[in-house]
Amino acid sequence: MNLKNPIIAVVEGKLCINDIIFEHDQLRESKQYLQSLGYSEVLFYPANDEDINKLEEVMSIMSEINCEASGDEILSYYLN
Repeated sequence: MNLKNPIIAVVEGKLCINDIIFEHDQLRESKQYLQSLGYSEVLFYPANDEDINKLEEVMSIMSEINCEASGDEILSYYLN
């Protein structure tokens, strides 16, 4: 898929970027995927507050499992 900016979503409780689903322990792989395409950011279009909550929950789980996450706050979802 060739998009100007990739699209991020939550599918079946997992992070999904451009229709590729990343398991909870694949935070580094999701970053590497974005970098391999030359992206530094992704777009998220929540339909409602529930979508926002789902993404926050998935990112929280991923940051707990992966030592690459930066800090305790997950608001920006940045990696070291």
